[in-house]
Amino acid sequence: MLRLSMELDNFIVLKINNKNQLRIMNYELRIKKQKAFTLIELMVVMTIIIVISVVAMVSYAGSGKKARDSRRIADLEKIRLALEVIRQTGTTYPANPSALEPTYLSKVPVDPKTGAGYSYTPGATNYTYTLDATMEDLGTTNMAGNIYRVTNP
Repeated sequence: MLRLSMELDNFIVLKINNKNQLRIMNYELRIKKQKAFTLIELMVVMTIIIVISVVAMVSYAGSGKKARDSRRIADLEKIRLALEVIRQTGTTYPANPSALEPTYLSKVPVDPKTGAGYSYTPGATNYTYTLDATMEDLGTTNMAGNIYRVTNP
């Protein structure tokens, strides 16, 4: 009896006897052990990480602008409220916002990014005023351009 042993696709061992009969003598599934990641897998993971990082950085930069713009709006409303209080106690609005310290405001608010004061323009007769702030995000303005304006009611 002649036996010939051969291995096909590293999965099944077959033996052929002298009558040309095919018998499966040993069935063994061999799992290839992976010892490292392929270059394609590493590139895909790195691309995903880079895309997520870029989206996060762009979103974070935009949120900083919106936060500073919200602070500017709140500051202008705080100055406006102090101006209305001083107008009710006196007869006119002050010539400059430094007159609000320390009685009406402990400190006159300034721009959170530049540290400069907001633009205050009293009217010709001191019965009106205009407060302006320069915004970073164009979506938070109420005037043409990047200006947010508050006037007396």
